[in-house]
Amino acid sequence: MRVALLLAVVACCTLACSTQDVRVRYPVLPDQPTGTLVLLLSQAASDVTIAINGNLVVDRAHTDRIIIDGVPVGTQTVIMAANGVDKQFQIWVDGDHWTTVPLGVSDPSYGFLKTLAGSLLTIVVYSLLHS
Repeated sequence: MRVALLLAVVACCTLACSTQDVRVRYPVLPDQPTGTLVLLLSQAASDVTIAINGNLVVDRAHTDRIIIDGVPVGTQTVIMAANGVDKQFQIWVDGDHWTTVPLGVSDPSYGFLKTLAGSLLTIVVYSLLHS
């Protein structure tokens, strides 16, 4: 009984923590040449939002891989926000093969802890100097 309960809890946690690939289609005219853009994040990120040429294609997803079909061939402006940090870049999308872009994603908890530690240290030093 306990083993079955433990296995059920582990299975639920595994499913809850896993990320799914996000696959979307860019809105494009039917006669326009298109390609596929793949964004590979260095780690799973929360609240991933992506716009290409000002068109929102992904809105607040939790993922580590985004596949965008139907992107017009040529230079495209991509804006991505993930874990509270945004990036903007231009990329050439080819119609013959997938264009893959590996992207580093910061860990949001590390930045918060670093800021908190710096603030606490500043308060302590200020208190010691003015006491």
